[in-house]
Amino acid sequence: MSGSEVGIRRAEISDLEEIYRIEVECFPEDAFTPSFIKTLVEDSNSIFLVATLNERIAGFVIGTLENFRGKTVGHIYSIDVKSEYRGKGIGSLLLKSIEEALRKSGAKECYLEVRVDNLVARNLYFKFGYRVFSILKNYYGAGKDGILLMKRLVRDSNIHL
Repeated sequence: MSGSEVGIRRAEISDLEEIYRIEVECFPEDAFTPSFIKTLVEDSNSIFLVATLNERIAGFVIGTLENFRGKTVGHIYSIDVKSEYRGKGIGSLLLKSIEEALRKSGAKECYLEVRVDNLVARNLYFKFGYRVFSILKNYYGAGKDGILLMKRLVRDSNIHL
């Protein structure tokens, strides 16, 4: 990235406007609302990180801690990278960062949903060890299927979802 350093930090309320712009750019049909994004920034169970480059937000990732069958698991809601910064490893850095934060918070496994037709995201997740758990028919609307992907965050875990 031509000597520029990418930083990762927690999202702040003052970031909301730029985060929403990136969300709409990345997911014009399925964008989270500003109020939903604000709720996630403020929620103590969520981990909302932004990637910065030259003091500008280049992308973000949203994850939460959830209880599933008595176990703490991570749920990655979204990874968004502004188009001008794609292909520079920012998505990979965001994914690694959220996984580490979820692991440190007690999650043994992590899951996420991705649209069947989002090949770039699917390839990123497969590269990082996510596996198909199930197909989600019409998850993103009529005729827009999703895939539920899962990954174990702790090697010796005996937890299975």
